[in-house]
Amino acid sequence: MPVILTQHYSPADRVYEDVEYALYHYPRAYFGRVRPYDRFIYYRPRGRSARRADSKCYFGHGILGPWSPDPRRPDHRFVDILKAEAFAVPVPLYSANGVFIESESATAPAFQSAVRELSETAFWKILARGDVRAEAFSILPSTFAVAAGPYIGRPIAAPRDSFRRIDTIPDGAGYVPHGDTRVNVYESAALQERARSDHQAILQRVQSEVLKRGGATWYNNNIDLFASIGEQRMLIEAKSLTNPTEAVDRMRFGIGQLCDYDFRYRADVGGAQRVLAFGQAPDRESSWIGTLLQEQRIGFIALHKEKVVALNDCAAALPLFT
Repeated sequence: MPVILTQHYSPADRVYEDVEYALYHYPRAYFGRVRPYDRFIYYRPRGRSARRADSKCYFGHGILGPWSPDPRRPDHRFVDILKAEAFAVPVPLYSANGVFIESESATAPAFQSAVRELSETAFWKILARGDVRAEAFSILPSTFAVAAGPYIGRPIAAPRDSFRRIDTIPDGAGYVPHGDTRVNVYESAALQERARSDHQAILQRVQSEVLKRGGATWYNNNIDLFASIGEQRMLIEAKSLTNPTEAVDRMRFGIGQLCDYDFRYRADVGGAQRVLAFGQAPDRESSWIGTLLQEQRIGFIALHKEKVVALNDCAAALPLFT
């Protein structure tokens, strides 16, 4: 059954760690309403700090992916946005005769509920008013599909995000919205991984080792972690690995991200040692990954029994292990 997802625009109005068009964060009250691979429609409430053209309107739609537990709050979950698009025009709450489109009656929807189930007829009425072309949406790539292939990313002229100094790894994806800038499908795939427990665990452990050695760490909406210890700098991309069979896909995507960020942020990170960090070590069948990364001069590390281990020579030479 389709659902309505309430999505505030301004971070000042948000209670949860959402990333619009990428990730939805929700409490236990809605566990039973958020189901993998269901369709959804975004609803924009009228926030306290932002009055917009799409306030009190439906503004986009998509398909949910699998959910994952919030590693810091067991009574909350994250659900991936598998694919999504904005409506060509915001859809108002009412039809021409004053009837609520969502409830299909004069009775107002339960706006106090952030996640609301929606009938099939109401779902298609809202999509029709949003000028959705089903055939165009069907060919949009999903975050699953792009994460299983090489990372392509944004054009070279894509905007950059400022670095933020951190002493703790941010909750969720740690994403900071900037106006109406939307994430693309490659960024969505990367941000979804940031909310995974093993992704957060490897970054937390790496950061702990950096700070223990008197170093400093930064991040932004793209880069998982940039670290310095003395004169040595590291550009670190972490990858969740809950399924060992996906190790090669994670490696391919991670290499692309490191190359993209090394180019896009060259003024900030130029000359830094590139490091790929896995939430757990790959299995024996994928152990050749370390050799391949060594040939590309990329350090390869992973979390093993709550410790960071080096999986190739480039990694062993990092100040994390000296």
